[in-house]
Amino acid sequence: MIDIHSHIIFGVDDGPKTLEDSLELIDEAYSQGIRKIIATSHRRRGMFNTSEDKIKHNYTLLNNEVKNKYKDLELYYGGELYFNLDILKKLENKEVPTLADSNYVLLEFSSNVMYKEIFNAVDSVTLLGLKPILAHIERYNCLEKNKKRVEELLHKGALMQINSSSVLKMKFFGDKHKVYKKRAKYFIENDLISFVATDMHNLDERKPHLKEAYEFISSKYGKELAENLFKINAKIILEN
Repeated sequence: MIDIHSHIIFGVDDGPKTLEDSLELIDEAYSQGIRKIIATSHRRRGMFNTSEDKIKHNYTLLNNEVKNKYKDLELYYGGELYFNLDILKKLENKEVPTLADSNYVLLEFSSNVMYKEIFNAVDSVTLLGLKPILAHIERYNCLEKNKKRVEELLHKGALMQINSSSVLKMKFFGDKHKVYKKRAKYFIENDLISFVATDMHNLDERKPHLKEAYEFISSKYGKELAENLFKINAKIILEN
């Protein structure tokens, strides 16, 4: 499987703290059958201010360790870009990364973002000749049960990603992801999603669930859809 959204680089955002933490997280991802991972550390001014040089340096250290340990696991460089005018300018100047050096970019917004802001962001990014992928769309209140809005964004050239934790079956009690899971189910059943990714940060509250999510979707909606959401669509990014 291919994971297009992950926080595996240590010491740069709210993901792993140390190189050892990163390697343990990758070990878990590997055990689930993930063989290609795009490292998408946060780029968000005012919250995550790590320099691009530092992120690249830590990525290189991690990638060297991974290459020594696994012969069939590939890491790629990328970023989860919190959209604002600063990020737009940096994208234009090639100061922040696309996904695996492709023309796809992973965009993030606040949960309470206005729909108009997402719409305008998609417009602005596509005008740069890039293809926006909206990260974990189940978090955005303005898109809840709104097929028309999501289809409008798709028509403008955006693609949609949901997190693997939002795909899993709902628990009867104490499921803090219940709202996200309901939204994710709606998006899947209305054929609005192109990618399921881990958004993994650690082995506690935000660990990868890709294998379990793949099996759930394959069982409930069919293997063809699961293959598209977890493998085939993501492969297009890496071949772009």
